[in-house]
Amino acid sequence: MNIKITAIIAVFIMLILSAGCAQQTTESSEETTAAATAVVTKLAKPDMTRWQYNAEYEMYYQLGVGYCEKPADIHYEQLSVFVPAAYVSARKNGDGTYTCEINKKGAINGYTADSAPIVMPVFTEGYAAAEALTEDFVNRNTGFTETLSEYTSQGFVYIYAGCRGINEGAPFGAADLKAAVRYIRYSDDVLPGSAENIFAFGMSGGGAMASVLAASGNSPLYTPYLDAIGAVQGVSDAVAGVMAWCPVTDLATANAEYEWMMGCTRQGRSEEWKRISDKLAYAYAGYVNSAGFTGEDGKPLTLEKSQSGIYQAGSYYDYIKSVIESSLNNYLSDNKLTGGAAQDYINGLNADKKWIAYDQKTNKASITGVEDFVKTCKKASGQTVAFDWPESENTLFGKSNGRGAHFDRILSGVLTELNSQYAAEYAADMDLTDTFGYTVEQRVNMYTPLYYLLKSSGGYGTSEAAKHWRIRTGIEQPTTSLTTEVNLALALKHCDGVDSVDFETVWGQGHAPAEREGESTGNFIRWVNNCLK
Repeated sequence: MNIKITAIIAVFIMLILSAGCAQQTTESSEETTAAATAVVTKLAKPDMTRWQYNAEYEMYYQLGVGYCEKPADIHYEQLSVFVPAAYVSARKNGDGTYTCEINKKGAINGYTADSAPIVMPVFTEGYAAAEALTEDFVNRNTGFTETLSEYTSQGFVYIYAGCRGINEGAPFGAADLKAAVRYIRYSDDVLPGSAENIFAFGMSGGGAMASVLAASGNSPLYTPYLDAIGAVQGVSDAVAGVMAWCPVTDLATANAEYEWMMGCTRQGRSEEWKRISDKLAYAYAGYVNSAGFTGEDGKPLTLEKSQSGIYQAGSYYDYIKSVIESSLNNYLSDNKLTGGAAQDYINGLNADKKWIAYDQKTNKASITGVEDFVKTCKKASGQTVAFDWPESENTLFGKSNGRGAHFDRILSGVLTELNSQYAAEYAADMDLTDTFGYTVEQRVNMYTPLYYLLKSSGGYGTSEAAKHWRIRTGIEQPTTSLTTEVNLALALKHCDGVDSVDFETVWGQGHAPAEREGESTGNFIRWVNNCLK
């Protein structure tokens, strides 16, 4: 008994001593769980004496806030904060700036300075870098300020984080965004807004990066990259939700997906490129059949060989076909097209070939097959290797030289199998490593949401995925295969920790912030409100 008491006392003393050591070696701490977690950083929290005020939109803002200790490039690695005036008490400093303190009594639409959601735009189309905001940009671009005021007027806090991009290479852009999220959490006690309710949003490559951020919360793969720039340690970089419009993502399978769905629309290809396209389509079927996608009934979704086309049969194929049909029928319903008006619209789509049947009694349309849909509405726009070619997404995986390195292991295998003139070049690039010793394949995984979300993947269970997802895509966009967004939604619906998935394809729209009705910003705001009810 005495031994037990002595042991308990010893443990208690050790805890006190370790807490004391943590206080000596860190600049700040915060409660992230039931127990106190040490926060390690030399960064100061935002200077509350240097706010500026926009009287037209009644918001205070601050630019040029550094979110990492050792930025690789300050033109990118800074954030800007825009908060509704109701959330702060401000006094003039006499030089055009203001000193602000949180006003806990202020409220907008039921939100307070403590509970207001934080929205975080990701403007990285084409995986480009996003420059930090400057005073000159904010003053000249009234449209930008007007757009962000749509959020602040509804009680949201708007935080823009600059980040590196395609020329700096993967995973630096996502690492920067994670560092920004960590800094926001670190500053939660002085900044209005709830750091536990951060919603990232973006379009195209921005939607892809927002999805990467949302899927890879607290992934240990990012540790050396975050340490290199001096990101805050001891806080989470997970976000609560993401809004992704047309996310150009899952680069590991993007070429194979593109050829499986849209390769049949290409004209004038050489025999070599036709063989490459066909082999990629075959390879995509192999990927699907091992990925573990399941339908609403929990049954596996798989592809099977078909007499016409390449693996254009099976439950996965039927599911893609049903997504297309649902999108078309939603269009008829949303636009109140019935009877003769609906038939006239269908006749227009059937002008070259009848591929849609319409039942006036049920006001429902059905299609003959995926191939007929893509040949009419979604023809391929890129070359056969759309995502791993010089000056394309392969620039992401170069060694910071702006030129790139081939990254598609599926394609590399196909080229080797066909004894292509490009095989050696692709195979050699697969073995490249960056300055942290990470292979091309590891870096691709870090930029692949499904690496973290699919239970069949090696990254499953190694991150904290966002709870809330909203995905919208224009079904006619030629930029990516429809399977890009469908696969993301399928993985999310069976991913532990994900609470809600709101996925729609929008008929008649292309590569844009597509919405069935209304406009994108307002719909996003309403969705965030619903998530937080």
